[in-house]
Amino acid sequence: MTAITSIFRRRPPRPLAPPTPLSPRDLQSDDEDVKYKPIEWPLIKRLLKTLSPYRKTYALGLLLGIIMIILEMQSPRFMQAIINYVTAYTVSPQKPPQNQAILHVLFIILFWAAVLAVALILQRYVILLMTHAGERAQFALRRQLFAKLQSLSMSYYDRTKLGRIISRCTSDINSLREINVWGLWQIVANFLMMIVAAIMLVLTDWRLFLSVVWLAPILYVVNLYFRKRVSHRWQVVREWFTRVSSNLAENITGVRVVTAFDRQAVNLDAFNAMQTRNTSNNVWAARLNGVYQPLLQLIGFVGKVTILTTGGYLIVGGHIERTKGVGAVIAAYLYWDWFMNPILNLGNFANQLMMAMAGGERIFALLDAKPDVSDLPDAKPLPTIVGHVAFEHVTFGYKPDRPVLFDVNFHSEPGQMIALVGHTGSGKSSIISLLARFYQPQQGRILIDGHDIRHVTGDSLHKQMGLVLQANYLFTGAVMDNIRYARPDASDDQVINAAKAIGSHHAILKLQNAYQTQVGERGANMSVGQRQLICFTRAFLADPRIFMLDEATSSVDTETELLVQRSLEKLLENRTTFIVAHRLSTILRADCILVIDNGRIIERGTHRQLLDAAGKYAQLYEQFVQQAE
Repeated sequence: MTAITSIFRRRPPRPLAPPTPLSPRDLQSDDEDVKYKPIEWPLIKRLLKTLSPYRKTYALGLLLGIIMIILEMQSPRFMQAIINYVTAYTVSPQKPPQNQAILHVLFIILFWAAVLAVALILQRYVILLMTHAGERAQFALRRQLFAKLQSLSMSYYDRTKLGRIISRCTSDINSLREINVWGLWQIVANFLMMIVAAIMLVLTDWRLFLSVVWLAPILYVVNLYFRKRVSHRWQVVREWFTRVSSNLAENITGVRVVTAFDRQAVNLDAFNAMQTRNTSNNVWAARLNGVYQPLLQLIGFVGKVTILTTGGYLIVGGHIERTKGVGAVIAAYLYWDWFMNPILNLGNFANQLMMAMAGGERIFALLDAKPDVSDLPDAKPLPTIVGHVAFEHVTFGYKPDRPVLFDVNFHSEPGQMIALVGHTGSGKSSIISLLARFYQPQQGRILIDGHDIRHVTGDSLHKQMGLVLQANYLFTGAVMDNIRYARPDASDDQVINAAKAIGSHHAILKLQNAYQTQVGERGANMSVGQRQLICFTRAFLADPRIFMLDEATSSVDTETELLVQRSLEKLLENRTTFIVAHRLSTILRADCILVIDNGRIIERGTHRQLLDAAGKYAQLYEQFVQQAE
């Protein structure tokens, strides 16, 4: 109860202080994000390149939109015509019949309505075309990101937080949506409205135009000043939002550890501190916008007052006929609105653009990331292998300057079981990861049937390998779907036959819905033993030539292990198997045992040979025996 109440205890609200400038360390995130810099043309150009496949759709939408805007902007002209006609009719000594006057005004209104009807129809198609093109661009970006994440090496995931990866594919992509859908339209439409409004203002009355033209330099300076200040602030907002998302994902993923060590209150304090900084950044960006937008509104108001004052002076002073002047002043007043509204729109659009640019920098940084392990230009498919494996003078480190394996040499014959034994951190799992080509060694080479795995395609290599890890991963769905993950084209009968061969069939039948039992997210509905049996069956269905079991039975209960052990004979026939084992039964069955210590193979041989040598293995074996007892 104390822990729970401590989480929800009341705290006095903290004042939002101005966000402190980011240090160089802050500006460089864990996954080596690009440093903050002003918006540059190369980034804009690259964003436009993502839209280029849909340029015909965008072009058609923009063309219809231009026609729509021109038609909509005729409304002040219609109003001017109606006002001038009514004013002239009122003061005319020789008035036409009233019915004729009404018909004349009605004709103008109907013509006006027809023009707006056409504009509304065009607006519908503009929305459909721009949305269609923009969403397709979004889809293409998401597909590229997902494909890139599938191709990156394990080292990328080692150094990048899960929250940052998720942020790239969610919030960063979403920040581009408004730009991809309406970005081109916002730029073209708003600039077109400003140009047309200025032209129509000149045509309406050049003196009214000159009365407000002095506001143009003021608008330019205001926009230039605030854009520079707002641009960096929005990039900082995006960075801290990513940090909050990353922290949230990390705490949710490790919720069991958080609860077990009563870290709820401490983690909440840390999260609140990050969220306070995130909120402060957003508030300060809003404060800048809160000055910018009202300032534009004030300039717009000054322009309206200037037009009305100048127009009134021209009419009263007799410089313009009253029958034409009233309509001209009203039209000029409305065209000034048409001129100012795009500036306000572009101000809001600029904020969206800043957020999109920050997201775009991150997305393109990920798309440009080079995998540490990839197929060489001359890589060839690996032919069907027998299973001969050789490590020749392999040195490897997750960081090149900090090796974890030193000059590793060994070879295995097809069908052999190789057990890797050693203390935690000795390098056993690193050997498995190198064989699976998750990483590349800095020195030496790894051969399979005489083929250097650096010179074969990854797909052809992985299709002939099977891997079962200690932390077995199941995907949301049924047991049947998880087993079939290794071979999507396998039939239900083939899946069931594989389960029977491996010895997991009866255990699966005992589940609530047998093969259709939902495993839950990450296999949450399954026990550890059940998850490992499903993973064993999945690997067996793939029918690999080389099997790698990384402590795969270390958490399996005795009954489940007996099921697995009884099926290992069939599983290992004509297959080379590498096992990182913590079970005596597995070690005793190995054809060759490699004893790893601090990244080096210090002993090798069969169980009996190593016991007779009375070295490191004998000590480890004694520990195994004591643990087993």
